[in-house]
Amino acid sequence: ARGLGSDRSAGRRGVGDMGAVCGTPNAASADAEVNVADAARPALSPIPKSDAGDKTVVALGKFDAMHRGHRELARAASKMGAPHLVSFGGMAEVLGWAPKLNVVAETDRARVRATWAEACGGKVPGEVVVPFADVRRMPPEAFVAFLKDTLHVSGIVAGSDYRFGFKAAGTAEALAQIGEAMGLDVTIVDLVPSGEDDAKSETLETKAYTAQVSSTRVRACLAAGDVEQAARLLGRPHRLVLDASQAYASGDGASGGETATYPTRAALNQYPAVGTYEGVLPVPEETPDAKPVRVTVRVTETEVAVTAPSAADLAAFAGGVDLTARAR
Repeated sequence: ARGLGSDRSAGRRGVGDMGAVCGTPNAASADAEVNVADAARPALSPIPKSDAGDKTVVALGKFDAMHRGHRELARAASKMGAPHLVSFGGMAEVLGWAPKLNVVAETDRARVRATWAEACGGKVPGEVVVPFADVRRMPPEAFVAFLKDTLHVSGIVAGSDYRFGFKAAGTAEALAQIGEAMGLDVTIVDLVPSGEDDAKSETLETKAYTAQVSSTRVRACLAAGDVEQAARLLGRPHRLVLDASQAYASGDGASGGETATYPTRAALNQYPAVGTYEGVLPVPEETPDAKPVRVTVRVTETEVAVTAPSAADLAAFAGGVDLTARAR
């Protein structure tokens, strides 16, 4: 279960997508760095010990898209002990960034973490969101001390591009050095290549062609309507989650079936570019043997319409739909 704060920034960004920053070079210059000895520890509780008694290991990152690179961080943490994802909430509000819809809906994050258990030796990673305002002015040494003394962490995992501390002063190399000096086990994980042949792709803006799997690239794929590439980067189909209570129209679809229409504000996470998509309704947990229902999802500037084969299928729609392909 998540803990230590429920606020997650919808518009997080930072230096590299494998890791969130708990400081940023663009932080207001009026902020003063907090010295290690003087750093007031945020009033947060330690991460609970696992039932198996494994040591607590945290993977540090933004974890916006929860993509294959993030899964590798969780995998590395699981090899060291009980894995937990640690990110920072409220960055957009504190730093004045424009808010964005999350790539993964808040209500869907636990499901995604559960799917990582196979990669994590049967362990489902926990998740902790630390209020960014509480740690933003900590220099690197104070932040690592916070992980050890406040969260009771014994091990740390981060990507090779991870930056942290006040004004992002700390690097992955510094994290390893500081952690070792404090008696913590630290593992730095290489970035995961995207595996995409960009020479054959014209769907993304040039700036989105990151060589590694990244949240930036996933967002760009969705913005371009390339849900197939997004799925490859995520390691699963992108699940669009809608607030089902906001459906304001239903009836026969243009090509048969039953259609429910929602305003785009009903989307709880990033929806793809205007277009028509093929999708699958998730199989309910209580009926795991049920046959998946294939649907069509039409996105306009103002609406999202979901067309299912029958009214009964639509009545069972709980708001989530896995986007599998753009209609040709």
